Amino acid sequence: MKKYFPSKRDLRLKGLRLLMSDDWKEEVSKCSKCGKCHTVCPVFLETHDESSVARGRISLAEALRDQQIVYTGKLRDYVYTCKKCMRCSKVCPSDVEYEKIISALLHGVAENMGIPLLPKIIFRYILPRRILFDTLLKVSSKLQRFIPMKKRGQMRHLPLLFMGKRWIPTLAKKSALQKFRKTKKIKNPRMRVGFFTGCLINYIYVDVAEAVIEVLNKMDIEVVVPQRQLCCGTPSSTMGDVKSSKRLAEENRKVFESLELDAIVSACATCTKSIKKDYLRTLGPSWKHMSDKIYDISEFIDTFIGDMPGVKPLEEKVTYHDPCHLAWVRNISEEPRSVLKKSSRFVEMDKADGCCGGGGIFTIIHYDLTLKMLERKVDSIERSGAATVATNCPGCVMQIADGLASKNSQIKTTHSIQILQEALRESETKR
Repeated sequence: MKKYFPSKRDLRLKGLRLLMSDDWKEEVSKCSKCGKCHTVCPVFLETHDESSVARGRISLAEALRDQQIVYTGKLRDYVYTCKKCMRCSKVCPSDVEYEKIISALLHGVAENMGIPLLPKIIFRYILPRRILFDTLLKVSSKLQRFIPMKKRGQMRHLPLLFMGKRWIPTLAKKSALQKFRKTKKIKNPRMRVGFFTGCLINYIYVDVAEAVIEVLNKMDIEVVVPQRQLCCGTPSSTMGDVKSSKRLAEENRKVFESLELDAIVSACATCTKSIKKDYLRTLGPSWKHMSDKIYDISEFIDTFIGDMPGVKPLEEKVTYHDPCHLAWVRNISEEPRSVLKKSSRFVEMDKADGCCGGGGIFTIIHYDLTLKMLERKVDSIERSGAATVATNCPGCVMQIADGLASKNSQIKTTHSIQILQEALRESETKR
C-alpha cells in the first residue's frame, strides 16, 4: 500500500480544525496586543523574546488560524517555553483566558508533530497504572543508593542526567498511599475529607502527607486517603496529550465521587489547580459539584478552622514563597501566611510571588531559564533573614531546595503545613 505523507496544506487544515473551537476563537479575538503580559511573564523577563510571552504566542496562534504558518519544530519550541503560570491572565485588561489558547496550541503541537516517545509511554501506560508506577518507583528507590548524596540533607546529585548538575530529593521507601492505607477513625468528627496526594507528595514528600493528616486529625477532622487515586494529569496536559489527561481525570472522578466527603484537600498547588479548575474543562459542568469541595490545605484550615488559640508559634523565623498556581491562578496568598503567622515568627521576603523557575517538564527542557529564575528567588530568600522558607507546592520545595543546596545554604525548605505540625507538637509538649 502506498504511504501517505501529509502536505503542508494538510497540516494547516488539521491544525485549523483543532484550534477553531468557538471559545478558543473568542479568546484570541479579545487580545488587544497591549503588552501588559510582558510585565509579569517570568520567561519573557529572562529572554525578552516576543515569541516567549502570551502576546507573541497569541500572534502565532492567529497566524496558524489564518494559515500563514504551519507546525514546525521552532513553533513547538515557542509553545513549550510557556510555564502555564497564568500570570498573564491575571493582569490582562481584556480578560483573555490565555489558558484556553495555550492548551489548544499544545494540543495542536501534539496532534500534528507527535509526543516524544518516553513521555508518551509514561503518560499513557505508566501513570494510569498505579501498581506499575509503584513498582517502577520502588525499583528506583533501591537503585538510588548508588547515586552520590550531598553531605548536607537528603539531596542526591545527578551529574549526568537532565541539563546541568541537579540536586534531587530521595525517593521514599514507602509511598504515602501505602503508608496511610487505613483511615484513622475520629470520634464525632467535625468533617470527613479526602486527601489528594499528587505524585511528588506520594513518592517523595511523604512527610508532607503525614503533616496534613496529623494536623487535621488533631482538629477532629477525619482524613480519607483514597488508594486508587492517580496523577492529576498536569504533566500530560503540559505536553498537549489531551487523551491521557482526560483518562486520568475520569479515573480520579470515579474514585472521589464514590466517597461521601465534605471536602477534598491537597497540599500541592498544581494538583489543586488541576483537579479544581482544569477538570471543569476536561470533564465538563458535571464536575462542578466536586470542584466546589476542593481546597488547598491552607485555604481549608483558614476557612473551616480559623483561630488556633492552643498553638504557640515557633521561635524560628519563617518566610513564604508564593507558588504560581496558587497565588496567580487561584488568588490564594493570605491563607498560607495566616497559617504561618499563627505557627512561627513569620517574615516577608521581597518578591515573594516571583517565580522560582520550577514547572515539571519546563525545568528539564529549559534548564538554563530555570536557573536564572531560581537564582533570583534564592537571593530573595537569603535577604529575608529567615532560617526556613515554606511554600505550598512540593514542586517549588524541590526547586528551591536545589537552588539553596547549590549555594551550600543552611536555609531549610519545607511545606507550610509542616510548620504548623511542628508548632502543634511543641505546644502539646509544653502543656
